Amino acid sequence: MRLEDLTVVVPTKNETANVGPFLASLHPDVELIVVDASDDETRDLIHELRPERTTVIFDTGTIPEARQIGLEAAMTEWVLFTDVDMSFGDDYWTGWQSIDLGPKAGAMQGAKFSADDEYRTYYKLFSFGIRAMSWLTIPAGSGSNMIFRRTALLEAGGFDPKLTANEDIYALWVVRKAGWRVGYSGALRVFERDHRRLRQGRAKKTLHGWIRPLMLFTGIGDDRVRESSWGYWKEGEDKE
Repeated sequence: MRLEDLTVVVPTKNETANVGPFLASLHPDVELIVVDASDDETRDLIHELRPERTTVIFDTGTIPEARQIGLEAAMTEWVLFTDVDMSFGDDYWTGWQSIDLGPKAGAMQGAKFSADDEYRTYYKLFSFGIRAMSWLTIPAGSGSNMIFRRTALLEAGGFDPKLTANEDIYALWVVRKAGWRVGYSGALRVFERDHRRLRQGRAKKTLHGWIRPLMLFTGIGDDRVRESSWGYWKEGEDKE
């Protein structure tokens, strides 16, 4: 796969502490679209640190709305969705170039690990779970590291704006349901630098990540999932 065929989309809100490491881990040949809701210097810092191949769009909507804006603004065949508190592994971009997805691939999931070894076991098990579910042809990825064929996601309906959480795994699901193949590659690794969700409770985050998607996939109580994030986001913290 070519780097020139890939656009990175990331939502941001008041992320001056995170944009430096994030941008430093990007390959200079990939396009970047930032959908920003900040009222600090985040946008200025992004323009300063990465003036080339970077588009910044100001929007104060939710994360799924920001992802959808980035999806529609992208001009490349493939779109990589991530979060600004991630850093890409040193071999991420060579890993992407070594993959041959083929015409039936609609999305690719990657692995997520800890950047500082905190909660390292949790992240290893999390990535193993994504791989195992992929063997069963069940999408179970993370919005921190998922790549879509742009046309496949658009034709499947894009991101559900009513989902304030789990919009990532549901987007993978609708693409798979539309008949596209959703794969996994352990060579595509990102590293988490912010563990705030896990500090709220690993069991809570794990159950949240399994029960809600199951309700969405089966349609049993999916209206309740769309009503709120079930406490995943603290009040006023609707975008990282």
